[in-house]
This record gives sequence, structure tokens and C-alpha cells, in this order.
Amino acid sequence: MERPRVTSLPAPLCASAASRWFRPESDFERRRAMAEDIQAKLKRYKTAPFDSRFPNQNQTKNCWQNYVDFHRCQKAMAAKGADAAPCQWYYRVYKSLCPTSWVTTWDEYREEGIFPGKI
Repeated sequence: MERPRVTSLPAPLCASAASRWFRPESDFERRRAMAEDIQAKLKRYKTAPFDSRFPNQNQTKNCWQNYVDFHRCQKAMAAKGADAAPCQWYYRVYKSLCPTSWVTTWDEYREEGIFPGKI
């Protein structure tokens, strides 16, 4: 049995989808769209995503690293006089991974100046 020949391609489902694929955008518009996408993801954020640096079940090192990274980020942004909003990623990750008792202890150590990490 012979198959029928297709002589034309089907029309796109909607014109806006086709125009979106072929519309040239400036670099600024793409970056703004990415920034808005990141902000939207942060608002929907529930728990820490997979981090390939910490593939094992034990997430203690991941907790520690994100706690230290958050405070490093805040310190760096304060030194530059910039907004510390990008640091919120680390904050949310360590808040979802770390037990509250650890965070409380580490905060006390930082206040006393005896925190063992390099911030």
C-alpha cells in the first residue's frame, strides 16, 4: 500500500508562536526577560534544587556551603554598595537545608567572632 504524498507543510497553530520564534530581540530585551524569569522562579521557590557538587544523600556540606556563600555574598555586596537581592538565592537554599539549631549556633559564632568559616 502506497503512502499519500505530503505536498505542503501544516500551518502553525497560532501566528504569535511562529513570530516569537523568528523575532529578533536585542540583547537587553533577552537579559531583561531572563531576569524576570529568575525573579518568577524565586517567587515559586519551594526547596533546594539539585546541586551536582553535592550528589550524595547527606546534604550537610551543601547546607554549610550555602550558609557561607550567603554571608560572603552579603559582605561583597555591602562593600560594593550594591543591592544584596542576588544573595537571597543562597539564603533560601540554606534555610531549606539547614537545621535551625545549626543556623542559630553559627549566627552566634559569627557575632562572637569565632565562626570557623571564611566569610
